[in-house]
Amino acid sequence: MKNKDGIYTVQAIEKILPEKLKTFRKLAGLTTAQVGSLLNKTPSAITLWETGKALPDVNTLLKLCDIYKIADLNEFLDTNTAPDIKTLAKSEQELIKLWRKATPTLKTAIKTILKQCDKQ
Repeated sequence: MKNKDGIYTVQAIEKILPEKLKTFRKLAGLTTAQVGSLLNKTPSAITLWETGKALPDVNTLLKLCDIYKIADLNEFLDTNTAPDIKTLAKSEQELIKLWRKATPTLKTAIKTILKQCDKQ
């Protein structure tokens, strides 16, 4: 839902952003209270964003990128980014949460193990 110049329309942002905010929060394994605390906002403010009744400002979105460990603001709008957590099995959801909390060293070790398993 971009305009002819490749820029997201307000309607696209209003439609896509709330669900993406909720999905990324859940993938990070955080509650609305935890996110609110990290942003010095109330849990109800986070809920308002996730239901589309209000939208966070750009500075807050940038902070959310850091909190959710996503590359940039485009991931909040890209419809191909991050699967809907509801479609994942509980075990997959748990793995994603653990992965996001893992250190870079641990992630490297896990990738090495998985590559070895894939070769077998």
